[in-house]
Amino acid sequence: MSTTHDSPSVRPAVLDAAQAQRTVAGLADGTVETVADLRVRGRADELADELVESHLPALEEAGYIEWDREAGTIAPGPNFEEAAAHVADLPNPDGEPADD
Repeated sequence: MSTTHDSPSVRPAVLDAAQAQRTVAGLADGTVETVADLRVRGRADELADELVESHLPALEEAGYIEWDREAGTIAPGPNFEEAAAHVADLPNPDGEPADD
């Protein structure tokens, strides 16, 4: 189930910059293929809920990812390159400079 948008006119407002960076950067460098790959230590249940309820739907709606909810997999979407080109511009969730 995917949605293709050739040119999203409105960016998802609910998208957390740190989670967006983890998702797009992980897809770009090949370390993310499933929703489980996005979970970080700590508030795992809370973060998983935020991913499924807010972040992944917003990224899918913008066409940045393809998300198979049943299989729990994500892949680059039709507008992925647009998002990947701006990963370095997003704040680093760890407070360190982003890798190029």
